[in-house]
Amino acid sequence: MNRKKVMLLFFAVLVLSSAVTAKMLYDGKRLALTESELGMMCLAGAYPAAAFGNEDYGEKNYENPISMIESEGGGEETKAMSEEEQKETPAPTVVDTAPTNPLVIIYHTHATEAYQPISTGNFRTLSEENSVRDVGTVLTKELEAKGIAVIHDKTLHDAQSYNQSYSRSLETIQNLLAKYPSAKYVIDLHRDAAAYMGNAGKVVTVNGETAATYALVVGQGNENASELNAFATRVTNKAEDMYPGFGGRIINKSYRYNQYVSDHHLLLEIGNNENNIREVRVCAKYFADVLAEIIKEDTE
Repeated sequence: MNRKKVMLLFFAVLVLSSAVTAKMLYDGKRLALTESELGMMCLAGAYPAAAFGNEDYGEKNYENPISMIESEGGGEETKAMSEEEQKETPAPTVVDTAPTNPLVIIYHTHATEAYQPISTGNFRTLSEENSVRDVGTVLTKELEAKGIAVIHDKTLHDAQSYNQSYSRSLETIQNLLAKYPSAKYVIDLHRDAAAYMGNAGKVVTVNGETAATYALVVGQGNENASELNAFATRVTNKAEDMYPGFGGRIINKSYRYNQYVSDHHLLLEIGNNENNIREVRVCAKYFADVLAEIIKEDTE
């Protein structure tokens, strides 16, 4: 091995050891590294560009283990389910209700994301209770109570492979839109990561109730980014008009998140992993009011 190769190898090891140390001590906590994460760190150290794969499907940098939690808000927790939990993952279940001509489709790219009181499993759960699917059910029922037909898909896109969750959810939403051409409004319902919110659940008071805050993430890599921005702005302005203080943030990102499938696609993040499920359910209830008003305006 010549001198140049030795120096390159030394540099790679130095970068890797720094990355491993940073990850293990992130947020003052020692975090365990899986073999796959360690391998990805090696890849990221040697070939940084290779660690950002699958952008066309809208992955949020999750294939780069050094940057697994996004900056500037709109982030997600880092790890998928453990290998033991993956083996026990049940077959995906779809569709809560199946009306003939639905206007709204709700689905979850990261369906295992959870809220307090769940704090184990890296804030993820296979159970529907206390998860984003729980919140999607609240949103579905509130919209249906207003006469708006909804498809709620609960497929676990992220349980077996977190990095491929967007490619799986793309197939799901494309199939649903093909099956239900009447659906005009699409919601990919997530939660945020508390690491970017001061490690605390963020709340707002609406009609005397404590509600989690929400945010809308818009992928600027989509060909229809201007339409997506316009719709997100309309929704959050309506929320602020109806319930002062309730209007959520709009977070622009350079990725796609599969939002090109509809000009009325919302990547909706309700609360974060430090919000309790009660606060999040309240947010969903009032967000349903906002979306129902938008739909009413569009159909009059």
